[in-house]
Amino acid sequence: MNKVLIITYYWPPSGGSGVQRWLKFSKYLPQNGWKPIIYTPISPSFDIEDRDLLNDIQKDVEVWKTSIWEPYNFRDKLFGRSENSNAGIIQDKSTLKNKIFNWIRGNVFIPDPKIYWVKPSIKYLSKKLKEEGVTHIVSTGPPHSMHLIALGLKKKNPKLKWIADFRDPWSELDLLDEFNLTRRSRTKYQKLEREVLDNSDVCLTVSESWVDSFKRLGSKNVKLITNGFDEDDFNVLNKESDTFVIGHFGLLNHLRNPKNLWKTLNEICDENPEFNEKLEIRLSGNIDMKVLQSITQYFYLKNKVKVLGYLSHNEVLNEYNNSSILLLLLFNSESGKGNYPGKIFEYFAAQRSILAFGPNNSDTQNLMKKIRRGHYFTYENKNLKEKILDLFHESDKVNISHDIHEFTRENLTKKLSDLLNEI
Repeated sequence: MNKVLIITYYWPPSGGSGVQRWLKFSKYLPQNGWKPIIYTPISPSFDIEDRDLLNDIQKDVEVWKTSIWEPYNFRDKLFGRSENSNAGIIQDKSTLKNKIFNWIRGNVFIPDPKIYWVKPSIKYLSKKLKEEGVTHIVSTGPPHSMHLIALGLKKKNPKLKWIADFRDPWSELDLLDEFNLTRRSRTKYQKLEREVLDNSDVCLTVSESWVDSFKRLGSKNVKLITNGFDEDDFNVLNKESDTFVIGHFGLLNHLRNPKNLWKTLNEICDENPEFNEKLEIRLSGNIDMKVLQSITQYFYLKNKVKVLGYLSHNEVLNEYNNSSILLLLLFNSESGKGNYPGKIFEYFAAQRSILAFGPNNSDTQNLMKKIRRGHYFTYENKNLKEKILDLFHESDKVNISHDIHEFTRENLTKKLSDLLNEI
C-alpha cells in the first residue's frame, strides 16, 4: 500500500471544522489503496478541544508528532489572556490593544505564528520520509506554515509528489486587511504563496471561486475537492418539541453578524404572540461579545438566546435534530464568495431548513440553488419577514430534492485517491 504523509496543525483532540477534512480523508484512504501518515504538533495551542473526535481516528492510522513553540504565551503576558485569542476570531480593532495585537500577528509572524515549527519539521521529516519510503505528501492550511514545511521537503527531494491543500485563501484572504499590513509584509505573503504554488504538484482547494483565484495567482494545476459530510455521523430524527429553534454552531464573530435578522426577529415577536412564545435562538462555539450584544439589545430577544458553549461534533449533530432552522453565515467579502463552510454539507444531510447570509453570487448561494435547499440573503437585505414566517409554518424536517451523495466523505476520498494516483 502506498504511503502519503499529511502535514496538518489540526488533529484530534483539536476541535472545530479545520480538523475534520483530513480526519475524514484518513478514515477512507486505506480502502482506496493509500496508507495515511499524520504529522502534527505535540501540544499545539488550540482552545477548542473535542475528545469525541479521537474515536474517529482509525486504529491503523500512524501519527508522527514533534514539539512546537508558539508565541502565544508571550502574547498573553503582553496583552492579557483573551477567550477568543486562539480560536480564529480576529480581534476587533476598536481598542488600541487589539490594533497592536493584530499588527504584530500580521506583520511579525508571517505567514502565521506556527512559523517556528517549519525548520525543525523539515529536519525531522527529511530523515523520516526516507526511512519509511514515503513518496507522496500533503500540506493543508491554514495555518499556511504547513505549506512551508512541505516546500522545504520538496526542495530537498524534488521526486516527492506534493499536494498543497488550501481550505482558505492565503494572500487574497481579505481578513488580512484586519492586520494593517505594511507593503513589505503583503509582498512577503505573496512571495511565499507563489513559491508554494510553483513547487507543488497540485494545488487543491474547496470551491470553484478559489480554483479560479489560484489559477490567476499562477498555479498550473488546480483541483477541486469540496468539504462534505460523513454518512456514518447522521441519524436524522424528527424534532421533539414544538419550539421554533434557530441554531448556529461554530465561530461567530463581528465580521459575519446578521444584524437585519436580529431586528426582523424582534419585530415578528412584537407582532406575532405565537412566534414570540415559540422562538429560541441557540448558539454554540466561540461567539464574539459584540454579536451577543447586537442580539440582546432587542427587547423580545433578550431571553430568547441560549449560549451553549463549545459543543463536541457529536453534540452538534444532536443539535441539528433539535433545530427548526440552521443558520449559515459567510464573510461578507470577496473571499467569502468562494467559501463553502464545512457545515453546509452537514446541513444538507441534517434535512433541516437553511437560512444563509453572505455576499451576492457566492459559490454557496449557487450550490444552494443547485441542490434546491435553503434560503439565501445578502446581509443588506431587510426583507426577511415573509420568509421567516413561511419557515415558521413549515415542517421541521425537509426532504432533500437533489442527490447529495457526491458530497459524502467516502466519495470525496475516492476523488483524492485518484488524484494521488495521477501525480
